Amino acid sequence: MNSPERLPSEKHQTITAYLWGALAVLTCPCHLPILAIVLAGTTAGAFIGEYWGIAALTLIGLFVLSVTRLLRPLIDRS
Repeated sequence: MNSPERLPSEKHQTITAYLWGALAVLTCPCHLPILAIVLAGTTAGAFIGEYWGIAALTLIGLFVLSVTRLLRPLIDRS
C-alpha cells in the first residue's frame, strides 16, 4: 500500500494537518462536559468526573499542541 514514505510530501502534510485538526476538535476544552457524558460508565469517564482540573489542563495542553501542529504548515508557507 501507500506508506507515508511513498506519499508525496505535500499530500503527507495535508493528511497530517487533517489529523491534527481532528484532534484539536476532540480535545477542545469546551467539549469536556460532552466527553464526560459520552464516557460515563467508563474508566476515562470516572477519571474526568473525579479530576476535572487535571482533565481540563490535559485537554488544554493537547488542544494547544494540536492547534500549533495544525497551523505549522500555514505558517511555513508564509
